[in-house]
Amino acid sequence: MIAHVALEWSAYLIGFWLYWRSRDLASPPTETWHRLAIAAGAVAGAAIGSKVLYVIDYWSTFAEAPWLDWLGGKTIVGALLGGLLGVETVKIATGWRRSTGDSFVVPLLIGMIIGRVGCQLSDARDLTYGIPTSLPWGWNYGDGVLRHPTALYEILALGVIGVSIARSKRLRAVPGDRFRALMVGYLGLRFALDFLKPPHGLPVPGVPVPDAQAGLSGIQWACLVGIAYYSRDVVRWLRRNNRDRAPLTDRRRKVAPEV
Repeated sequence: MIAHVALEWSAYLIGFWLYWRSRDLASPPTETWHRLAIAAGAVAGAAIGSKVLYVIDYWSTFAEAPWLDWLGGKTIVGALLGGLLGVETVKIATGWRRSTGDSFVVPLLIGMIIGRVGCQLSDARDLTYGIPTSLPWGWNYGDGVLRHPTALYEILALGVIGVSIARSKRLRAVPGDRFRALMVGYLGLRFALDFLKPPHGLPVPGVPVPDAQAGLSGIQWACLVGIAYYSRDVVRWLRRNNRDRAPLTDRRRKVAPEV
């Protein structure tokens, strides 16, 4: 657990350093203060969101527990959605108009990967363990049962998402699209990946189990809400892809001058 805490704090510090390093050194002081305010909004929103969604996800476990028990635990999905709300709130309050999301892409990817390394090296009390599996790479989280190493799956998937975003020229055309793609990709990943976690399979005895509503955990419902928030962007990307895939003759016909 000590290693997990160390990796988690390393993720926070490295993420903030990468975000701050990405700023334009020639920018005026007012823009620097705006960036600090936006970073503060992201941190505050992430802290609140990660805790709120965690409590919602384990409500039946913590509803009658001492309030001190509520201080432990958090969720990345809640942190991302809460951080998004915090940033947008600060931007409205300060009158900031430009998109800021792309500056968070690399810090978030690196931070989440480092944090998930800590999760993978922890036991079942970290609450990121998977359901039982017969696959050869099954992981023993302390109960003697081989389970899906879901944190490891997430690390690999985050690497794929990061490379895909970095290689996509289309996502650079509209400011903020790289961040939107990261959010959609990660929320979709977590929605699917959490089917390999309790409450969808055998839990570890003595470890809290998330609540399920209509067959989905609170985190999965939050993922759907987040994807719905970006639905217009997803539709825009799909339409653009369809236009790009149009037959060459159709594209020539559209641009051919009238004679």
